[in-house]
Amino acid sequence: MPTAIHWQETNGAQGGMISKSIAQANSWGGSGTRDSWDAAISLESATSLVTPALLVVLVGLALAAAWGLLVLSRRRFVSSASQALAQLDDLNSRWRMQVIPQTPIRLNYAVSVDSKAKFDRLDLASRMSLSILESEGWLEQEIQLRLATQARFAMYRFDFEALEYGLLGRSSHPRVSAEKFASIERKEFLHRKLDDPVPAANVSTRMTYSSPQGRNSYSSRLEWNFEQLRYSLAVAQKARANQSTTAALRQRERTLMTPGLRTKILRRDGFRCRMCGASANDGTTNLHVDHIIPVSLDGRTVPENLQTLCQSCNLGA
Repeated sequence: MPTAIHWQETNGAQGGMISKSIAQANSWGGSGTRDSWDAAISLESATSLVTPALLVVLVGLALAAAWGLLVLSRRRFVSSASQALAQLDDLNSRWRMQVIPQTPIRLNYAVSVDSKAKFDRLDLASRMSLSILESEGWLEQEIQLRLATQARFAMYRFDFEALEYGLLGRSSHPRVSAEKFASIERKEFLHRKLDDPVPAANVSTRMTYSSPQGRNSYSSRLEWNFEQLRYSLAVAQKARANQSTTAALRQRERTLMTPGLRTKILRRDGFRCRMCGASANDGTTNLHVDHIIPVSLDGRTVPENLQTLCQSCNLGA
């Protein structure tokens, strides 16, 4: 027997009326039983209302936008009225292209040794000093370029500070309070200052060693920044100059050993070896004039540093 059920619900949250109708019918056929269901839902009206949370968000956004416009307008008033900012803009336009920061100096060296003993003994700092001398001309040019940029920035900073202490805080605008004007002006003034072109460098040397079977691997790395690079290059150049000077001085000392000076020392020592006493009168003794402190150890060619030795005592023969 067919049955039908009808009811209505009021959805207060949506503010509309929803009517639902469900009909259920049972029917029997000659071959068996069959159930059928029909359902229909109709939405008569639905009106969405703005929730309180969404309203709060919208009000907050509106207030934020209004505050942003207020801040922007104040900045415009200050920028248009500030004599310090106007002078700073002119100063920046004159110096900007002269104090552009340079890219870092980059050099990477690698050395591989064939034994653990060499790995332990090798001085990476000395090795890197020799390496940078190979690029000495280029490095000097790059270093001087960055130092010159820093020197120009020092001149810019001097003018910047003169404006800061001479003009900052002396302007005003009728639509901005004096206290607020001074605060905005100072922040904007510092914000517009050009960046300091701090020199930078990354110079590194990496040393590696791997055992023949590949079971053990060792690695060591040394890095220099700009100041370390600059100092190390100067030290390496000085050491090379000292070596050249020392070699020249030693060569000069050797040339001072003249035949006349040699004869003078032989006569002074009585033509005898000062170590074993062998004499030139023996007929088989060859006498040498020797440096007491060797020239290789910065010994000088003067009588006080010279002595007569036989060939055996001098050469160990």
